[in-house]
Amino acid sequence: MKLTTIATVAAVALVGSAFAASLKSGLNSGERVSPFHPRHVVGALADTTNCFPCTFQNRPQAQIWVNGDSMSNVLALAKQLDKAQMTYKGNEFKSLVVFIVPEAQQNKWAKTLKETAAKENLKNVSMALVTPDSSAVKQYKINLSGEVKNTVVFYRNWEVVSNWVNVKADAAGAKAVNGALAQVNAK
Repeated sequence: MKLTTIATVAAVALVGSAFAASLKSGLNSGERVSPFHPRHVVGALADTTNCFPCTFQNRPQAQIWVNGDSMSNVLALAKQLDKAQMTYKGNEFKSLVVFIVPEAQQNKWAKTLKETAAKENLKNVSMALVTPDSSAVKQYKINLSGEVKNTVVFYRNWEVVSNWVNVKADAAGAKAVNGALAQVNAK
């Protein structure tokens, strides 16, 4: 009986590992971020296509790449990053939410993001748009499958410290993000 239980647990662990592996997205810890030029609509670089990592160089940073996640989840994560920019102001922490949106929908999304940021009083977090065929999507290894709703990358000195996939803005997700924020802001 014990052998059967152990075998069942092992089988479930293997299935879980295989499923988790299929949801990989984003650069891995130790890999380097690269320059890219999104269409910034909210934040420090609004109305430009300036490179976010290039502008803020070696500062601790976070990027959330959004590929079909619910706006309520993304907004909760954006609020957490907005607050973190104040918490880690002394480290000059910066954050960016990148929405992957087809070219034909970008003007509508830009308007929505500007209105949402104003309504929700987002003062610090930046928001930008890229198309699904943008070279940045490939460079950052963003998985565009429908199962991957968001990819969160934390980096400092151009090097990825941690990467998270499908972060939910619940208590466990907030705790994980806070831990990653502390880690990327550690000196």
